[in-house]
Amino acid sequence: MTSALKNSIARLGSKLEEHKKDAVSMKAGIDSLTAYAAQARTVFDDETLRELADSIKDIGVIEPLLVRPIGGNKYEIIAGERRWRAARLAGLSDVPVLVRTMDDVTADKVHLAENIHRENLSTLDLAQRVQRDLDAASGNLAVVAAKYSKGKPWVSKLSAIAQGGDSMTDLVSEGVTSDRAVLATVASLERKAPDRAKELGEQLKAAPVKANKRAIAEQFMKAEREATPKGSKSPKRASSSPAPKAAATSMATAGQEPAWRSREGVDRDASAAVLIVELSPASVYTAEFGDLSKKFGRPGLVTSVRHPEDGYAIVEFGRDSAVRRVYRADELRLLSVS
Repeated sequence: MTSALKNSIARLGSKLEEHKKDAVSMKAGIDSLTAYAAQARTVFDDETLRELADSIKDIGVIEPLLVRPIGGNKYEIIAGERRWRAARLAGLSDVPVLVRTMDDVTADKVHLAENIHRENLSTLDLAQRVQRDLDAASGNLAVVAAKYSKGKPWVSKLSAIAQGGDSMTDLVSEGVTSDRAVLATVASLERKAPDRAKELGEQLKAAPVKANKRAIAEQFMKAEREATPKGSKSPKRASSSPAPKAAATSMATAGQEPAWRSREGVDRDASAAVLIVELSPASVYTAEFGDLSKKFGRPGLVTSVRHPEDGYAIVEFGRDSAVRRVYRADELRLLSVS
């Protein structure tokens, strides 16, 4: 973990503690609590809520909810509604709370700050934990992905965040974004071109609060790629496995396309699973991707074939089609598994 990430976690932790000064610690009945009237979070994912409920069944509610008294032995939840919902699912009759009297203006400020800081802190904590697991697994993405029941791209993103420098952690500390794709993009760019990562960070900070931060990052990276001289080659890596004939034929390219698009596939262990994907709208190959999808069928990553270089992926159009093309892995988004 970088020193920048450690400092960011420490700063966010301190901010959270500031909201709990003068609060009284106690137990409150589940039914004596009510959701905050102006809750910032409007959607609670059922799957992650069940996962939290399972954890609560095992170890209980570790972090107390922050509440304020509203009369009649009732309390309004300022921060912690997700924990409250999960505790109810877990069958708990009461939960630990921190009670603090505050007016509406203060409650709103604390609610927003607590949600932003806690979400960001959770992202950094998770990235740190995933990186520790990855180190223990000698960098084996598949092992760590299986542990969390996630895909390898999820592990890669969090690993990138764990290695982030000041440009990335500033975005987290200042509450600009907690989007893992955006943070991973900035962190990865920071290792290659710190000045460019700083510029991207400044653009994200300057954007309106409700702006699509992921779209901004994607557009920035698209410009970065277009500024790279055509014909520049990625470092080649030797491969001991033969390339599939279909992939070699279907990836034949014309014109001045970059060298990575003509690299042949490498066999993996046979698998019938297909990861259904879509392409980032910021990609320069959006039109091609759409045309091939319409002509041959839905696009997916065939798990028995990989690109011989990191950072690129082979996409097959149509389940039984031999039409395959290569795209940058960071431009692809997983939709489903079939």
